[in-house]
Amino acid sequence: MTTTLQPQAAIGTAAPKKRTRLVTLDLMRGYYVGVLAAIHLDYVPSLLGLVDGRGALLVSEAEGFFMISGLLVGMLRRRDLERHGLVRMTLNSWKRAGQLYIVAVPLTLLFTWIARTMLAHGHTQVKGGLDHHSNLWGLLANSLTLNYTYGWADFLTYYVPMFFVAPAIVWLLSRKLWPLVLVLAYAGYWETTHVDTGWFRPFLQWGVYFFIGAAAGYHWDDLRQMMGRLAPQWRSLVRNGLMAATAVIYVIGIVALFRPHWFTDNSTYYDFFENNRLGVLRPLLAPVSVSGTYFLIRRIEAPLARTVGKVIIPFGRNSLYVYVAQSFVVFLTPFAFPKQSFWVNTLFDLAVIAAMWVAVRVRFLAFLIPSA
Repeated sequence: MTTTLQPQAAIGTAAPKKRTRLVTLDLMRGYYVGVLAAIHLDYVPSLLGLVDGRGALLVSEAEGFFMISGLLVGMLRRRDLERHGLVRMTLNSWKRAGQLYIVAVPLTLLFTWIARTMLAHGHTQVKGGLDHHSNLWGLLANSLTLNYTYGWADFLTYYVPMFFVAPAIVWLLSRKLWPLVLVLAYAGYWETTHVDTGWFRPFLQWGVYFFIGAAAGYHWDDLRQMMGRLAPQWRSLVRNGLMAATAVIYVIGIVALFRPHWFTDNSTYYDFFENNRLGVLRPLLAPVSVSGTYFLIRRIEAPLARTVGKVIIPFGRNSLYVYVAQSFVVFLTPFAFPKQSFWVNTLFDLAVIAAMWVAVRVRFLAFLIPSA
């Protein structure tokens, strides 16, 4: 959900490598946002549901998406800082926060109106979290202050404060204070598991992934150079180790998803990894998983780009548009098509992804949504 990254801004090296890195990130971001619709629809059992975990894995697609968003913000805002200075960098980030705000608040009001209308007509398949009782002025006040958000585009309201504080984070990174950034990000996350942080909770919960990504994005070239200085065998060991760790994390998540009774009696597992996606070790697993996924996709990028990339890459390059478009599809589908059998649910999942692909090609909501 960030401004499209140009190759030279992303890498700053020889042309072929620039393009390779950019396509890899587009593939990752495209997959993350592409399956969000099916995950939110949650029509299981289904074929895709066997793979994506419906947001219940040790590292979810949403966590990966926030990390990639932060990664690109770290790259872009560093470029702004070095080329134009602190003020211009800050204004660019705040402009982005404003763009997301003016999309997020009306969407909350629109989805609230739709849900209340459907309930009034006897339909009960509305998304949870609806404000049933506030009058118009109370609803407006809570929506405008981000105390209330509703619908399947709620991540936008979490991004607004992230983009607002991003200049301070980038400034700290420019002062070589990345350890402080990581500690603050994790401390905010940890607090959500121990303190009632009110409406700040989702910002702190998802912000840890965003700011870990921002730190990595700011130091992208430094990390590449560090990898380049390693001996070939050590470089291979790091890459293969991260890919193997990613596979282990995924397998454990899948086992826990389909054999929950193996884990439900283990309070340590719940506190560390589950706890409604607030397990205290989850932010430590996400960078490993995203890094391992990155190296894996780098290795098979060419065949991916020629095949599923035809769908996924446009998703990655239009992630904000896809995210907002899928929010309408996922919100409205249950009113007309309830979940069914395995193969019918699979068709629903594929139909939603196909609808998103058509939406990207037609861009019927482009006049409402800022570019991403």
